[in-house]
Amino acid sequence: MKEIQWVKTAEALPLERFRPHPRNPKIHTAEQITHIRNSIMTFGFLDPIGVWGETQVVEGHGRLEALRQLVREGQIRVPERGVPIIRLDHLTPTQRDAYMLEHNQATMETPWDEATLGEILAGLEGTLDMEGLFGFGEMEGTEMEEIIPPDLPGGMDEEGFKLLVECRDEEEMQAAADHLRAMGISCRPMGG
Repeated sequence: MKEIQWVKTAEALPLERFRPHPRNPKIHTAEQITHIRNSIMTFGFLDPIGVWGETQVVEGHGRLEALRQLVREGQIRVPERGVPIIRLDHLTPTQRDAYMLEHNQATMETPWDEATLGEILAGLEGTLDMEGLFGFGEMEGTEMEEIIPPDLPGGMDEEGFKLLVECRDEEEMQAAADHLRAMGISCRPMGG
């Protein structure tokens, strides 16, 4: 059995006391639960469950399911004080439901900054299997090799780093250039 780090909060509940929100519309796939399980086993349980009332889960349904599986399988044990929680009792029932939706939607609204993501993933190569453990192998059709920048001999010249993007046609090239500019990246389309 592995001893993991637990986030420190003022309150905690026994694992069996949590009640899922009866109308939680978020679907947690087996793949996502696997990623959450891997995160818990790698880093610990660092994100408390958001609870309203005595025991109703507002946010954290996926983390709770992953935790239940790990405990049931005997991989970890919950501390005597219970699973760390944060109280959301200041919310009205309407606000509680709205927060449940917003909490799940907020991380889905924006894409990754792939250049920065690639740099971070490249720095983690050989330390953690980010692809296997957490699903960073393929993101919206982008292969890992396309995200992680190759070694750049000589580093940065006086003009900065350069990236060559190969496109199928002029329309795709213009769309890629517009996308990069929208991200604040300077680019210059060139004919083939």
